[in-house]
Amino acid sequence: MHIIFDPDETKPKFTWLPSRLLDKDEEDGPDHQTLDYKKIIGEDTLQKDMPMQYNPRLKRSVPNTICVVWRDTFLEDGSRPNKSIASITTTQPGTYHDWRGPIVVYARAGKGLDPPACKDLDMIDFRHVTDYFLSCGYIPPNNEAKVERVKGVRINCLGDVKMLKRPPFEVIELPTTDPIFTKHDTSDIADRIGIPILTRRCPPDPKWANKSEDKMFEHSSPTNNQNATFLHQCLDPNAEFDFSTGSMGWGWCSMPWQNDVGSAIVVRKDRKPLLPLQMEALAKWCKEEVRPILAHSIGEFTPEEPISKEDVLTIVCRPMFVVYWSRFTGERKDYETPSLYGDSIV
Repeated sequence: MHIIFDPDETKPKFTWLPSRLLDKDEEDGPDHQTLDYKKIIGEDTLQKDMPMQYNPRLKRSVPNTICVVWRDTFLEDGSRPNKSIASITTTQPGTYHDWRGPIVVYARAGKGLDPPACKDLDMIDFRHVTDYFLSCGYIPPNNEAKVERVKGVRINCLGDVKMLKRPPFEVIELPTTDPIFTKHDTSDIADRIGIPILTRRCPPDPKWANKSEDKMFEHSSPTNNQNATFLHQCLDPNAEFDFSTGSMGWGWCSMPWQNDVGSAIVVRKDRKPLLPLQMEALAKWCKEEVRPILAHSIGEFTPEEPISKEDVLTIVCRPMFVVYWSRFTGERKDYETPSLYGDSIV
């Protein structure tokens, strides 16, 4: 007996899942029992299988190993909020982890790194499961106001700009408990100029997710977001194409940032405030100034001899961005927004 937490159901469902013993040539050995939950979680998605052997609310060990399985990318792939878990977490005040998509819970007999045999969950196990969701990412209500918040920027994609009328660069505030501070991408270019940033893609809004042919998008995908894409151009001279990691090599944006990007949120790694005008300047510098130089280095200006990677890295530097910032703010007639380095006027 296992539990399915369906995102569209308000109550968890006890059910049976098929299982099998691995073949003798499989890595875990012929005595290892595995459950078939891919049809529930998704065949073409990365899965996270988290074992639990301790109940932090009761402060005691769990007799067996309880495993919680979810989509590893549920905050980025458009997964819907999980109503059946919300029915548990809303029973007590406070802030909890943002669970999304389908989630499967099953048990293994005994403890250890990976107990080989599965077992049925019972109501005692269910208590441990509910305590898991009530403790994961929990912030008591009297502490919510004390949680540090960081000012960042949401770079909105074509769908959000055209259909939802959101600005291309939008102010946001995130608690320091937001997943972006533990799971994120970074920007080689921002690192290079001394302003490390953290980035994370947002799920598509249902209002435009399936309207790629809509006239308002002018034959472009509503997920188009070049301002976010070009932040992620690779400046690693030794990088090579690697399908498993999404790397496209020197000068290219990684695969996740090339197709169906959608909107993205950005914060500074040092948690200092990031303002929309600052983000716009950085994004446009990456797209308008850095991209042509990288294109030259990978032979897009043939028959010219490509600029060397060493020369590119010399050009992509803080002084060159400072010069761009001065010109950018001058054209906008904005002399009050501080630079990314903290100066009012550069």
